[in-house]
Order: sequence, then structure tokens, then C-alpha cells
Amino acid sequence: MLPESSSVVFRPDLAAVAQEYNTRQAAARFIAGRAAPIFKSPNCSAAYPIFRRSNFKKRVSVNRAADGSYNRIQGIFGKGTYDCDDHGLEYPIDRKRRAQYATLFDAEVAGTTITQFQLLLNWEYRVSTLYANGGHTNHNVTTAWSTSATAVPLTDIQAGMDALKDKCGASQADMGLIVPQADFRELNACAQVRDSIKYNYPGLTPAQLAAAQLATILQIGQVLIADAVVDSKEEGVAETESHLWTAGVCYIAVLARENDPLEIPSAARTILWTGDADEIPVMESYPEERIRSDIIRGRDDTDEVLLGETDLLVYQLTNT
Repeated sequence: MLPESSSVVFRPDLAAVAQEYNTRQAAARFIAGRAAPIFKSPNCSAAYPIFRRSNFKKRVSVNRAADGSYNRIQGIFGKGTYDCDDHGLEYPIDRKRRAQYATLFDAEVAGTTITQFQLLLNWEYRVSTLYANGGHTNHNVTTAWSTSATAVPLTDIQAGMDALKDKCGASQADMGLIVPQADFRELNACAQVRDSIKYNYPGLTPAQLAAAQLATILQIGQVLIADAVVDSKEEGVAETESHLWTAGVCYIAVLARENDPLEIPSAARTILWTGDADEIPVMESYPEERIRSDIIRGRDDTDEVLLGETDLLVYQLTNT
């Protein structure tokens, strides 16, 4: 990957700032990288496998034949195609303003942080939309979790995990629960969860229950709390907060790890084209003398895709 012109300079120092931001702050707000883990590809556009139920539901003979041969099988896959899109933002840093405020903050660090936030917010939007438009069959909870005395969220979630195990054979350790923040709070207030906490975490109040602790109670691989919020109104209009992940809609999904092969069953992946951007984000800078500024640019080149047949690797649970 080469700069597009001699004036463009790759900025690994600013990429490190962006990654530090990911670790310190973004990980608590954005879940796209875990709900659709990255797979790095040398191809901008290509086919990817879509898993079929028959790979997981049918038993075949493993007995050796009388002539000494062994039975042969071949995985059955559908085919989808991905086509990575270039995403990016530029942040001009006026040289005079940078000098004026140099004692207060580093303008390049500030510009990198704001740019990275927007790139991650848009990635989160794409992944949340991918799940929302996946056509998954809806399953209502037994009792709305807002009815804290009688709701049974642990039972509801276990039913979803059991359904996925029956469909694709995945273990709970390979699954993740994607739960909006509002639903996570309702779950914590339920008597069933409070009683479970008494035995699993003596002395811990439900309000202090973290995602990792809930994952332990559920015996699931991970719990992803979806809490990304945007102002859905244009500039100059009173703010209206909108959650990217719809409150009341949870997903139990089989999730891969970053850079696992696409052949490993997983609900969704982010395909990252390494020919143009080998990380999220690539940071660059170049001068623009017309406005006496230095331009910081962050970009990535991705497509977000679902990998399994409908309902094979995702169980949609609606809390109403």
C-alpha cells in the first residue's frame, strides 16, 4: 500500500493514538468489532461462504468400507459476495490555531480522536443495520423484563442458546449476547437475576453487574452491551437522541474472533481490504497551502456481511 501522492504521509503515530482511543474509551461504547469481527482480505471484491444447516444437522458414516476406503464428505456452502467500500474523513488543522492553543492541547491528537470516533460510529451504524435487516425470526421473551418480579431473562436467553446449539452445534462459549443498554438495566433489576447474583457474586449489588459477570452467570462466551447513541437531527435543530441498536431487540449470535478464517461459523464479519487499508483506521496527513493547514485523514476500506443462512447463527430475542 503506497501513498496516493508524494505529499501524503502515513502517520503510524496518529494510528497509535487512534488505537489507544479504541482501547481506553471506544471499547465501552462500540461493539461492531466484536459483533462483526474483522477478516483481512487481499481482495477488494470476492465471494464468501454462507453456511448451510446440512453441515451441522446430518450424521454421516465414519466406518471404513470392506475395500479399505473411507467415506468422503464435502461441506455444503452457499455463496455471497462482498464489495469493500472506502470510508474516510479529513480534519483540517489550521496552523495559526494550532500555535495559539499549543499549550492547551495537541491539535493532531484531538483531530485524530474526533476523526476516529466518527469512523467507529459509522462502523457501528453499518453493523447494527446489518443485524436489524437480517430477516431473523423474532422470538418474544416469556415476560417483559420490565416486569421485574416475574420476568425470567436468564431462562429466555438460555432458550435462545439451546436453539442455536440445536441448529448449528455451536457451544455457548462461541456465542455472544448483544443486548441494548436499556434492556441490560431491566435484566439486572429482575428477581431471577438478583437471586442468581446472590450465589455467584455474594456482596455484589445488581447495579454493579458488569458484562463479563453476566457472561459468567449465563455461561456464554461474551456479553456485548450496545450503547451507541447519535443525534438524529441536523445541525441547528433541537437534539433528538437515537440508539443505533434498537431497544427491546437482543441477539444471541455465534461469533468468531478477529481474523479467524471465514470458514469458521460466525454470524457476521467485517471484511477489511488490506490492499488499501490494512487496519482501522489508516491515518495520513498532507499539507494544504491554500488554507495554510495540515490535513489529517483517517480511512478504512470494508464491507460488513452476514455469513449464515437466516436464523442458523443468530437468534433474535425481543423484550416486549
